[in-house]
Amino acid sequence: MSSPYAAGGPPSGAPGGKTSLGLESNVGAMLCYIANFLCCIGLVLAIVFLVTEKENRFVKFHAVQSLFLALAQLAVGIVVGILGLVLGMVLDLVHMAWLSWLLVLGLRLIIFLIFIAFWIFAGIKAYGGQWYKLPIIGNFAWNTVNK
Repeated sequence: MSSPYAAGGPPSGAPGGKTSLGLESNVGAMLCYIANFLCCIGLVLAIVFLVTEKENRFVKFHAVQSLFLALAQLAVGIVVGILGLVLGMVLDLVHMAWLSWLLVLGLRLIIFLIFIAFWIFAGIKAYGGQWYKLPIIGNFAWNTVNK
């Protein structure tokens, strides 16, 4: 999916120009994702771009999508934590609480790797100037930017 625009809309590439911080559009959009590996700087940048970008919908879309991806990661982490507590209580009845710890640790590792792949993939797509919508959250981000 290269452009979620209707026919006659802007091209699939990043619009020319700079962001409010003076960065190229594709670099600003990429940093919303990739900079999260540096102590959540990507979240701060995404919020800054969301507030300051008035004209550049490309950067604003990727900033919103990055924030929704972070919220999804937080929500999944909370659900896995609750699941771990319940599983721990159930398995503690048969004196196998260590098994729940091991299962939840494995599940957290798999989910972590999936989200890392999403962050990197979305950053690469943004740097390439593509209006790529991630599954599920991409539509929410698109509707948020275009309301």
